[in-house]
Amino acid sequence: MLLVCGVVLTVVALGFGEHDMAWVGLLLVLIPVLALVLVTATGLRMSCTRTVRPSRCTLGDRMQVSTSLERTGGLPIGILRFEETVPRALGPRPRFAVHSLSGRWRRTIGYTLEGRARGRYRIGPMLVRACDPFGTAVSDHQFSTTTDVMVTPHSWPLAGFNRASGAGQSGETTPQQIGSQGQDDILIREYRHGDDLSRVHWRSTAHQGDLMVRREEQASDPAITVLLDSRAGRHAGLGPASSFEWAVSAAASVCAHMLHSGYRVRMADATGMTMSSLDVDTTVALERSIQILTDQRMGDQQDLADAARACSSAQGAETVVAILGRLTDADVLALDATRIGRPESLALVLDTDSFTARRFRGTPEQADQHDRAVEHLHAHGWRVVTVRGGDSVPSAWQRFNRIGARR
Repeated sequence: MLLVCGVVLTVVALGFGEHDMAWVGLLLVLIPVLALVLVTATGLRMSCTRTVRPSRCTLGDRMQVSTSLERTGGLPIGILRFEETVPRALGPRPRFAVHSLSGRWRRTIGYTLEGRARGRYRIGPMLVRACDPFGTAVSDHQFSTTTDVMVTPHSWPLAGFNRASGAGQSGETTPQQIGSQGQDDILIREYRHGDDLSRVHWRSTAHQGDLMVRREEQASDPAITVLLDSRAGRHAGLGPASSFEWAVSAAASVCAHMLHSGYRVRMADATGMTMSSLDVDTTVALERSIQILTDQRMGDQQDLADAARACSSAQGAETVVAILGRLTDADVLALDATRIGRPESLALVLDTDSFTARRFRGTPEQADQHDRAVEHLHAHGWRVVTVRGGDSVPSAWQRFNRIGARR
């Protein structure tokens, strides 16, 4: 506008013979031209060093970023404006300006980022804009330095689980070997739908009056399979408060708890098997589970058939912990296949409608079908805990103990 106004004013002034006004017009023309030359010839020679602590945080936590900028030469210029390239999932982009007429200076800028969504992100490169004191010309540059960060799911410490599963099924007790005990001391439990009839313990059956079966447990290699329902159509809610984020956090918590308790852990989702701690130590397995769950995304699968096949390929003595969204009758058939021959089958069933606003909830027909599926799981030997929005992972896990105490 200065350039256009200057040209117009100069032409009009010369046409009317107003030479003083013509000089003013020429000055207006020269201001943006000189500014453009100044900004172009600035020759920014700068370095950028960025430090992020911590470089890996859990969902909802903050990261402190410290960026050191140093200018080592070039023509002095009044204002340099900086903007950090930050993914939206980490918060708004930090913007700041440095006012200095010196060609050499050093500044350290600090700001905070928040992990608003799970995943891997890249911070940077930093953008810098040089402009003249009048703001009539700008020149954009960017540094090459970037920093990778990761936002992991929240892993909660869980309480001991011996009362729900019985001896050998929690991380707090040592599983017993059936072969090392006498016939009278063998571990038994009530018959459940799907148990192998060859495991019926007839002496206990006659004594109790109910069908009893032998408990097949491993002494040196206790194992558990964690099944995560990753189907997009079976979850509700948005962001960290969604039912899927609750399920991912629960899976991370169960995996960490069982690995620290000496269990061999396998993990599956709706696509099939995703992780196994076989042949790796606890530290590696824990890191692997965190990495996989950080990258976990919902898929478009319609059933749990692949997950059921993956779980069924395991040894029969593995406990199954299923973290489920909205269920249908077909899901129940797949889940029943996973628990045949298992010593224990546990289900955290999410009431997904309680994780979202009323207008986004499922239909009454879907709710009725879900309730029938939960009743079916109860009837077929699953220990089921229903989770509503606002429930914490540790409190939901602890409810398995109360179920075990009543049974």
